[in-house]
Formats: sequence, structure tokens, C-alpha cells
Amino acid sequence: MAALNPAPDSGLRRLKFRAFDIRRTSTAGRTIRFPLWGRPVTAYGNANLSIYSGRACNAKCPFCVEELRPASRGMSLACQKAVEEDDRIYFAALEEILRALKPLGPSVSVTGGEPSIDPRLPRILRTLWAHRMRKRTITTNGSGLLDAREGRRVTDWLTSTGVRHLNISRAHPDPAVNSRLMGLDRSLGPDDLRWIVHRASAGGTRVRLSCVLLKGETDCLDRIEQYLAFAESMGVDNVVFRRLMHPGPGAAARDPVLCFSESNAVDLDPLLERITQDPRFAFIKQVIGYYYYVEVWKYRRIDVVFEEADLGQVEVTKRTMPGVIQELVFHPNARLTSTWQPWDGILGPRPLS
Repeated sequence: MAALNPAPDSGLRRLKFRAFDIRRTSTAGRTIRFPLWGRPVTAYGNANLSIYSGRACNAKCPFCVEELRPASRGMSLACQKAVEEDDRIYFAALEEILRALKPLGPSVSVTGGEPSIDPRLPRILRTLWAHRMRKRTITTNGSGLLDAREGRRVTDWLTSTGVRHLNISRAHPDPAVNSRLMGLDRSLGPDDLRWIVHRASAGGTRVRLSCVLLKGETDCLDRIEQYLAFAESMGVDNVVFRRLMHPGPGAAARDPVLCFSESNAVDLDPLLERITQDPRFAFIKQVIGYYYYVEVWKYRRIDVVFEEADLGQVEVTKRTMPGVIQELVFHPNARLTSTWQPWDGILGPRPLS
């Protein structure tokens, strides 16, 4: 019964990502020192490598995280996103990077942009499979999952290359409302989504629906329950609800994505307080990241995740833990960096003069 489960640590909930400490509160509890192209580096022991698709997203979310990241640094997405068009150069760099990161053994996420419509996706997935990278995940708006690439549906490419998790961003159960909220021409209908979930699950890939909390939409416990009922009807047993990301102090206040995110964000704390008191939810764990905070709960047969992140905390952590690589990003320009900015924290794939 839920009442027998431990309660969340209220101190950690109050501090959130500010409580991040590699030794005391992180999931890994350690750093790893290893040589990277001839020089020693130190990385968080549970670091993630993001493969950032160069394919432009076909959605127009007013809360787009891809646009929010450069906007929080005073830049536009168009100014910072360069793509290496030569497949030979791109994949040679990816291969070199995966070999170089073997001592760290990072988890890997393929994200975007929109990877499900990226012509390079099958080869990216085959490359990750060949290197046996651990805990491979793809995050997508789902629009290209039924498309054929190199003679096979994208969903089948995921299962055949051992992708462990498929995260589908969906702001609302109703396809028409979801299309409006995410700026998509067409959202997956229930039958298509149910087929994708069944096909992926049968092939060993777990599907998670990712829902942003928006004022006037999914913004209260009743609507969270409605979303969970929809997920269950699709055969999904894992849902994440995300607060719109904090851009951090000093961000350009007039940027439309920043303005939308600040004015339409739903405060997570009151929701978590209600869930804590609701016996239908069983507490599982809290996760403290270097700029994000997560609570995991169980509702019926569904793992329910609540997440909050603050881009300003990224800079705080860089100052307080200098020299420690917290995450890795392989950019569309075929460079590896320790940040989501291709010009910041460049690591390779070979020493730059």
C-alpha cells in the first residue's frame, strides 16, 4: 500500500538541483578520470552522451527546449546550429568519439531537432549498436516513427538496434489539441500510437510519454490523472511530466520562447504536495541532477516521473565543480563538447590547435 512507502525527503524537494553533490546525492556518487585524445579529463560517473540530430524539428512548440537553450545564453538557434553535411566526416567523427569514450561508458540519448525524420538515424543507431553503447534512448515528437528509412519503419530500426527507451513528447492526449500546442501539422492518432507502443514493446524498447505542464492544459492533478488514463489505454507504463524549463537569470526577457515558458509554467511544488497526500500514488525515489530534479512515483501500473530543470544551475555547477564534465553532446557539426553550445567546452574529436 502507498501508505507504507517512505515519503520524499522534504529538504531535497525544497533544494532540488541545488542539493546536487557528486559524492552525497548524485546517482553515480563518483567521477571517472580517463585519457581523452592524449589528455586526462574528469567526468561525472553517470554522464550522458547526447547525439544531437541536425534535422530541423518539424514542430513549432512555443516552449521549445532546443530554442530555449541558446536563448538563455543570448543567442538564437539559427546562429549556433551548424551541420556537417558530409556523411564521411560526420560518421568518422562519431566513431572516433565512441571509441574515445569507452573508459567512461556513458549512457546515450539521440535527440534533436527531430531524429525520427533524420535520414542519418538508421546509421546512427547501427553505429551505437556496433559500439554496444549502454542505455540507448531516443527522444522524438513521434511524427516520423511510422516512416520507412532504408527499407524499414523507424520504429523497427529502434528495436533492431537495441534502443532501450523511446521517449515520445506529447502535450495532450487529443491529437488535434496536441497539434495545436506543439505546432505540428499532424499528431499521431490513438490507433497509430497504440501500434507503435505495441511494436516497440514487443521488440524490447520501452515507450515513455513526455508531457509538459501548461497553464490551462495539463496543470492540475485531475488532468494529470486524465493523461495517465490515456497513457494506460495506449499500453504505456511510463510517463514524465515536466515543468517548463527555467531559463536562468540574465536571459533575454523579450525572447518569445523565454516569455512563453515563464508565463505558462505550472509550479511543481503544489502538485507534488497533493500527490504526496494521495494514497493512489506510491513514492519510489528522488533523483538529483546537476541542473534538474526528479521525483518518481507509482500510479496503478504506471511509473510517473515529475521533473524540473534550471539552465541557470548549469553555470553554477560549472563554477563550483570546475574541470568536471557533467554531460557530453555530439553536435551536428561533428564536434564533441561538454555543453549544448557547440562553441563552449569543445573536447574533440581530436585536439584542436
